[in-house]
Amino acid sequence: MKPADLALTLFVCLIWASNYYVIKAVLPFVDPITFAAMRALLGGAFVFAVGGHAVRGLRRSDASWLVALGLFNVALFLVLLNLSLVTANAGVDSTLIYTQPVMVAALAPLVGEGLTRARSLGIGAAFAGIVVIFLPSILSSTLVVGDVYALGAALSWAVAIVLFKRHTTAMRASAVTAIQSVVGGAFILPALALGHPFVDPAPLFWALLGYNVVLASGLAYVIFWRVLSRTSAPQFTSYFFLVPVLTVIIGAALQGSFPPPNEVAGTALVALGIVAVNR
Repeated sequence: MKPADLALTLFVCLIWASNYYVIKAVLPFVDPITFAAMRALLGGAFVFAVGGHAVRGLRRSDASWLVALGLFNVALFLVLLNLSLVTANAGVDSTLIYTQPVMVAALAPLVGEGLTRARSLGIGAAFAGIVVIFLPSILSSTLVVGDVYALGAALSWAVAIVLFKRHTTAMRASAVTAIQSVVGGAFILPALALGHPFVDPAPLFWALLGYNVVLASGLAYVIFWRVLSRTSAPQFTSYFFLVPVLTVIIGAALQGSFPPPNEVAGTALVALGIVAVNR
């Protein structure tokens, strides 16, 4: 991976690690499905306004592909992610969501990207590091429905990555991000009738929503698709094991505490795994 792409990838990891706390903070103000719909639709509108309106190279074959991305990468992923955060233990939830790189590695042969022994061992080591980091949470928790939602979100995200790599398009990453976000938001809207939508329009709600719209859904996904388009899927997604690691580091910094030994050891395993995958 080129240094510029590596820097962009780490920037996305930092945005999504911070967003874990943002989502937890915003859910008292809005139900999970309404928040997913607002994040998708407003995020798509934001990218359209900034640069997604310049849709060039759109072909008929791109239409079904964009619908599939909207379904798996936006609608299913965001709804399942938000629902999981309502009931699941925070540490267990983060661990299950970031089984995504493992799933991508398992699906990599579908896009002609075989796994070497070093990459397989690296992915295993990185995931083991995540388990070690959240081991106290895992051992102290009981199985809840949120855990199932988290695994579903991870699988949906992995499927979206494979779909992206299997298709060749001349469209810009900003246009892909904008269209799939709006399509995904449209998929979510009918689900509002199944729940109990509510929004508390407090100033803090709008600030947290703005973070999701501009950074977590807008800028981060434009970078995500752009770098993924020119990088091996297992190699690229291995870096996202860093998201739960950064989440823990941010939490420790906010509390002014030093990470315990299991978190230090787990972080070292994640770093070792990523190095092995990217040799």
